[in-house]
Amino acid sequence: MKNIYLLISIVFLLSCSKKQAVQDLNDFLVSNHSLPLDPNISPTSRAMQYQDGMLYWWNSERETISVFDLSKQEVINTIKLEREGPDGVGNSLGIYVHNKDSIYIPNFSYEIKLINSEGKLLNSYDYFNFSPLGAMPGSMSRYSLMFQEHEGKLIIWLDISSVNKSSLTLNSLLDYPPFLALDMASGEFENLPFHFDEKILESRDFTSFSLSKTQDKLLALHRKSNLLYSFGLNDLKIHTQRLESEFVYNFSNQYYLSDRTGMTIEDGMRLLYRTSSNLGITFDPKRELIYRFGWPGEELSEDTDAMAFAYSPDYFVLSIYDGNDYSLLEEFSLPRNTYMAHHYFVDENGLNLFPIHPDNPELKEDELKIHTFDFARIKQ
Repeated sequence: MKNIYLLISIVFLLSCSKKQAVQDLNDFLVSNHSLPLDPNISPTSRAMQYQDGMLYWWNSERETISVFDLSKQEVINTIKLEREGPDGVGNSLGIYVHNKDSIYIPNFSYEIKLINSEGKLLNSYDYFNFSPLGAMPGSMSRYSLMFQEHEGKLIIWLDISSVNKSSLTLNSLLDYPPFLALDMASGEFENLPFHFDEKILESRDFTSFSLSKTQDKLLALHRKSNLLYSFGLNDLKIHTQRLESEFVYNFSNQYYLSDRTGMTIEDGMRLLYRTSSNLGITFDPKRELIYRFGWPGEELSEDTDAMAFAYSPDYFVLSIYDGNDYSLLEEFSLPRNTYMAHHYFVDENGLNLFPIHPDNPELKEDELKIHTFDFARIKQ
């Protein structure tokens, strides 16, 4: 009997130790390195993408793309995005890199421009007739709104948030397909045969989503709830899932239902960030993990710069889910004033986060610091 009690005690202690270790984010930190910054490179970006060992970094105000070689930790190319002229791409709305000589640039004129690594215009695609709501989709990592790619097609999110909320019904949703596909070989557009179901009507005051893609599914995470849509790109089946979270659950329509007449922008931001919201989602194909970035909701003090906070909250929650059954595996509430929200990418080594929050005491103006985390063992 004593041996049984001893065995139970050992198992209990081991399980507690394992749980405590898993909850320490630094246990998964496998590398940290820095990339050089100069006055021609923006210290933050609304669109970044990893591709074949390179990090493509959109400098929106400078209208350029900086290409970092991560192995050499240096800039190897700067692509100028001309607005006008024979290589003009217009006023750009982000980037999507198919390969180093096929870079797609959406703009404000219902067009997607194709350029090469020298910024030379290769082709132009007009999708005006395929956007019934007049949406002009960008391709940005901020809020996870990058274009996706599947079997030679570029998949583009057509924002439905401009639909009149009072007339939003299941029948009206059938008129607004949320995804557009561009065949990269033929240059032809088509609307994908997907529509949202009645669950989206539960939060009709907010119909924005963050997007990602697994091997064969599009993922759309509602920005003001735990509702996740999964769209099967091969079988065309649609599933919904409520993601679990111990931190990000205090969702509310309070901001959208309130009378904000006479309210300052700062007070509006404080009201908005009082409740939870999703900041993004991305898939790790090597580890088959889903990373979800969320804001749990918090009362902001009067001395908080609400506009600066909106650009990057003081912290966020990283939730990790199994990429097959969407079960919650682990969550981390990241340290305050350390990591920059909306800045991340996945490569072969894991999830990469940027400890470049403007209030980070270790921030250096001439470097772009990256922390790489490998979460493979949390599935074991």
